[in-house]
Amino acid sequence: AGGADHKSGESDDGDIRFEAIEAWIRALVPSLGKEVTRWSGQVLDTIDHCAFIGLNPGSKSVYVVTGDSGQGITHGALSGLLVKDMISGKKNPWAEVYDPSRNTPSGVINYVRENLSAVKNLAGYLLPGDLKSLAELAPGQGGVLRDGLRKIAACRDMAGKLYLNSAVCTHSGCEVAWNSTEQCWDCCCHGSHFAPDGIVLNGPAVGRLNPVDAPAGGT
Repeated sequence: AGGADHKSGESDDGDIRFEAIEAWIRALVPSLGKEVTRWSGQVLDTIDHCAFIGLNPGSKSVYVVTGDSGQGITHGALSGLLVKDMISGKKNPWAEVYDPSRNTPSGVINYVRENLSAVKNLAGYLLPGDLKSLAELAPGQGGVLRDGLRKIAACRDMAGKLYLNSAVCTHSGCEVAWNSTEQCWDCCCHGSHFAPDGIVLNGPAVGRLNPVDAPAGGT
């Protein structure tokens, strides 16, 4: 069972979401046994929530199948039929729908909405962090601490070791947020994830969070 989706970096209530999913599936299937495991994954949505299947823009021979948005099994079967027809020169009624070069009105609206989210995130640099002191951090916790003009992504791993990095995502400069469920830093602008020590876990960022010194006075 899956669901209770949220945008990367904008929610830190994983336990509540897991419980909601479990309650939902148990209501449908009361005979379910004990839960074995739970996890949080990440999918990438295209701007109009429809996959890209077809010729890579600008190419006459390279085909792409991407933007599955969690529908990989469905698109795997569909793309096999669609790309086969395209290569053999046979018209397929779904080719235009999944064309990687398409432009749609809904896509434009979603593009504007997503970029407004990025602007809102960047404006957050003017606000205080969600931490007032490093002393607030218990093992497994993290938060953003303002130190003058800079913001520090501070966290402790489950063993209590403290990590201090810049809170600026190295992809496009947005501010990261702590994900207590996955024990990592998330960027809400484009979905990059970083380990507690700042190492990249998931792109599009390719560079780690920049390590920083502790605030003056060690606060």
